[in-house]
Amino acid sequence: MKLREFISNLHLHPILILFVFTSLITGAFIELLILFLIVLVHEWGHYRMAKSFNWRIRKVTLWLFGGTMEAEEHGNRPLREQLFVTLAGPFQHIWMLSILYAWMIFLPASSNLINIAISYNWLIFAFNLLPIWPLDGGKLLFYLLNCFFPYRKSHHLAIILSCVLLTVAIFVLTVSSYFTLHGCLLAAFLLLENRLEWKRRYYLFIRYLMHRYRKPPSPAKVVTHPIDPYETIWTVLVRMRNDRQFLYVCKDRREKLVVKESDCLKHFFTYGNPNLPVRELYQ
Repeated sequence: MKLREFISNLHLHPILILFVFTSLITGAFIELLILFLIVLVHEWGHYRMAKSFNWRIRKVTLWLFGGTMEAEEHGNRPLREQLFVTLAGPFQHIWMLSILYAWMIFLPASSNLINIAISYNWLIFAFNLLPIWPLDGGKLLFYLLNCFFPYRKSHHLAIILSCVLLTVAIFVLTVSSYFTLHGCLLAAFLLLENRLEWKRRYYLFIRYLMHRYRKPPSPAKVVTHPIDPYETIWTVLVRMRNDRQFLYVCKDRREKLVVKESDCLKHFFTYGNPNLPVRELYQ
């Protein structure tokens, strides 16, 4: 049943169709088919793990060296769940490589296609761990930043660092003359994905806030932090983090007020006024 749901959620990215076209021209269709099957298993690992945590999957888009799984839980779930879902894809290569190497040992006269499958497994495994969005390594970078910075800042930094690393990689490959046609298409895809993620950053942040409003987490760490009574609700919202919850203490007219993140979220989604000073919440 889950396999049928997975297939129904599958979408092919236009860049994959371009790769199919170029492979037919260059006579590398069998190699592309092997690559596609490896990517399919990789994404199946992400999907199965996400479903085990009851994530709401929108769609899974396949491209040549990986894929993207769109879920409602964009950075909203506990760090443990997000790490498990992200690492479930690379984990598939471990058992696939184990089977392929065993095949090589017990059937040494096996086809050259096994060598190709081993090479592509290592290639996709290593490539997906690069700290570039939306690769698995880029998501791991985002989760790492979440341990030190608020959600909004972590998201922005992850995209900026991703673009910087991607630009450096393109420059190095171009200078060293390793930039092929497939490399150009792949770089174009990653640049477009990062541009799209940057353009959607405000929408994704609001979706994150909405999820926190509807399903308040139970963080292991509650931190008390002083705040100026004239700071705005938006200031509180942009400081929100996945791994902790802040209680803001402000002194106003000789009164000691405690401002909760939940109160700011409630006012924001009820009245839509992010510029209201926090002191006004208790007037």
